Amino acid sequence: MKVSRLRLSLIAGAVASLPIAGAMAQSPEQPSEPSQKGATFESLDTNSDGKISKAEAAANSDVSAQFSRYDQNADGFIEREEVQSANQPPSTEPPKQ
Repeated sequence: MKVSRLRLSLIAGAVASLPIAGAMAQSPEQPSEPSQKGATFESLDTNSDGKISKAEAAANSDVSAQFSRYDQNADGFIEREEVQSANQPPSTEPPKQ
């Protein structure tokens, strides 16, 4: 009889811990780029034209301060591809000759 009570207690404990384990296993939501303190590309692109102007970037001081880093083709707008490129870590491969 003792064995079945112990087994029942172990099963009940395991079942009770399942919701906690599931919550801990969820990965935190990844922010959209640019990854500057809560700014997302969509939130900065207020006119939804697919690019961020200097005026739109002014809404976030971090993005505004780094505008030239993101505007890689220097056309006065930040496009999603430029943000993704600017946020990539530098390559560790030696240059090809």
